[in-house]
Amino acid sequence: MLALIDQYRKELLMVNGPSPSTVDTYTISIQAFCNFAKDELKTDPLKVRGPQLLQWIMHLKNTGIGNSRMVNHHYALKSFFAFLQKTSDNASNPAQTLPLLIKRHRQHTKPISTQDAFKLLDSFDQSTWHGLRNYTIVSLTWALGLRTSELTGLNVRDFETGHGKRTGLLRIRGKNKKQRALFVADRLFDELIRYLGHPKAPKKKRAPLFQAVSKTTAISNSRVQRIVKDQANKAGITGAATPRILRHAFATEMYHQNVPLTAIQAMMGHDSVAETSVYVHVSDKLKQLESLDFDHHQITVIGKGKKVRTLHMNDELIEIISQYLAIRELFYNSWLTPALFISKKGNRIAIRTMEDNLKKILLQ
Repeated sequence: MLALIDQYRKELLMVNGPSPSTVDTYTISIQAFCNFAKDELKTDPLKVRGPQLLQWIMHLKNTGIGNSRMVNHHYALKSFFAFLQKTSDNASNPAQTLPLLIKRHRQHTKPISTQDAFKLLDSFDQSTWHGLRNYTIVSLTWALGLRTSELTGLNVRDFETGHGKRTGLLRIRGKNKKQRALFVADRLFDELIRYLGHPKAPKKKRAPLFQAVSKTTAISNSRVQRIVKDQANKAGITGAATPRILRHAFATEMYHQNVPLTAIQAMMGHDSVAETSVYVHVSDKLKQLESLDFDHHQITVIGKGKKVRTLHMNDELIEIISQYLAIRELFYNSWLTPALFISKKGNRIAIRTMEDNLKKILLQ
C-alpha cells in the first residue's frame, strides 16, 4: 500500500503540477484514510464503496476540522481513486458518489492595528533563543505580508545581503511554485542579521531558516499559528491575531500609504488585483459605502423606481475605485454622506455637476 501511495504522490507531482506542500497534504490524507479503512472499517482500502467513504467523511467532520481541510480530503479521495482506476483493475471511482461540499465564503477579517502589532512584537523575550526566533518569525510575517507556508518554506540561502546599505533580498516560493523577491531593509534587515548571527541559528545554506525544536526540519505551519495566537494572548491583545490577520494588516497599511494595488498585488504574490482587494481594508468611514463589495467583486446600483440591481466589477475597475477611495480619504475629511462620489464640501455630488463633468471629459 505504501508503494502505491508513493506512486500516487509522484503522479501528482509530475502530471498535475500542484505544489509539493499540497501534494504532501493529499498524501497524508490518503494514508490516514487507509489506516481508518483497516482499523475501523475492517476492509481493504482499495475495495471500499461509496457508503464506506461517507463514513470516513463523517468521521473527519466529527473531529471538527474546517471546511477548507475537508475540501482537501475530498479532492484527495477523488484523485486517488481516479489514479487507481487508471493504473489498476478498478472499474469505477467510488469517490465520485460523495456529496458536494457547500462552498463557504471566508468571514471578513479585521486586520490588527499597527499599535497592537508593535505590542505583540515587544512581548517576546528576545534574550532566549526561541524568543528571538519567534520574534523574527512574526516580524517577517507582518512586515512583508508572507503566507505561513511561504515563511516555513524559507531556507537560509533565500536571504541575500549586499543589495545596498542595510538592504537585502528575500526570495519567496509562493503558491503554485511562483517565485518573487522582496526587499528587506533598515530595521527588518538588522533584525534578520541579528537572528542569523545567534550561535544557535542555522548556518548551512540549505537549512530551513526557521527550524523546529528538533533542529532538523522547518517549523510547521500549525506551530507558527500557535505562536502568534499564544503570544497575542500573553500581550493582552483583545482582538483575533493569526498569521493571516498579520498578512491582512500588511496589505491594509500599504494601501493607506497610497501604494498602488498592482504593487501590493506583486508583493503579496496574488494572481489578480481582485484577489488583493479582499486583503485591503479601508477605514471605518469608508465602510459606509455599502454599495461596494470588493470581496465578491460587486457594486449595487439603485435605478429608476428605486429598483436595485447588482453589477460585476472586473479587476481594472476595482483598482480604479480603490485608488480613487485612497485619494478621497486623503483629501476630504468631511463624511456627511455615504455616497461614492462627493462634492468638495463632502456632500453627494449633484446630477447636474456630474453631467457637466462628463461633458468636459468627452470634449477633451
